[in-house]
Amino acid sequence: MRKGEMTMEQKGVNIGSERLFVAIRLPEEIRTALGQKCRKLAVDLEFSKWVHTEDYHVTLQFLGDTAPDTIPALIGALKKATSGFRPFNLSLQEWGAFGPPASPRVLWTGVTGDLEPLHDLQRAVTSATQPLGFASEERKYSPHITIARKYKGDRPYSKERLQTLQRAISSPDEAVEKTPWTVDSMVIFVTRMNKSPMYEVVENISFL
Repeated sequence: MRKGEMTMEQKGVNIGSERLFVAIRLPEEIRTALGQKCRKLAVDLEFSKWVHTEDYHVTLQFLGDTAPDTIPALIGALKKATSGFRPFNLSLQEWGAFGPPASPRVLWTGVTGDLEPLHDLQRAVTSATQPLGFASEERKYSPHITIARKYKGDRPYSKERLQTLQRAISSPDEAVEKTPWTVDSMVIFVTRMNKSPMYEVVENISFL
């Protein structure tokens, strides 16, 4: 190693671990419709990265670096904790942004529908993973789907501009995009950095 270089451990990367999170995946038809809308918006709305269609999801808990030999116990705990859940319905809601109003860090779309069972599911997930050493976030749970990251446009971003562009690209796909879907499972995702799509399913956990 040359002088001044850092090892992977010094950079905060745990060699041999998997970066995991638990999420609800959007159904294919809604992912496709939302992706088509985003590709049209990306022409005039400049973000550094638009999320790959296959990566759309609602996060339940970010787990972080996880040793592979602990994953079977994690899967078992999550299956046990959610075995009594029944399917519920969600649909996409209006869009929003996190970060400075003129240059947001994240563009997202919210969810509506059966929010009480969604929050119950999120609490069940975090309760099941806590004995395994996974910490839940202290901030209030705010379910959403990340659409794009890091605004870089020369013109300031604004909600009004976003809405104007959305009206301009209105299409029949919007009916599909806003169609409620049934949540009858959740997934454990692993992050594959520098790949597109970036998330790979480790396990699908069904409520049925």
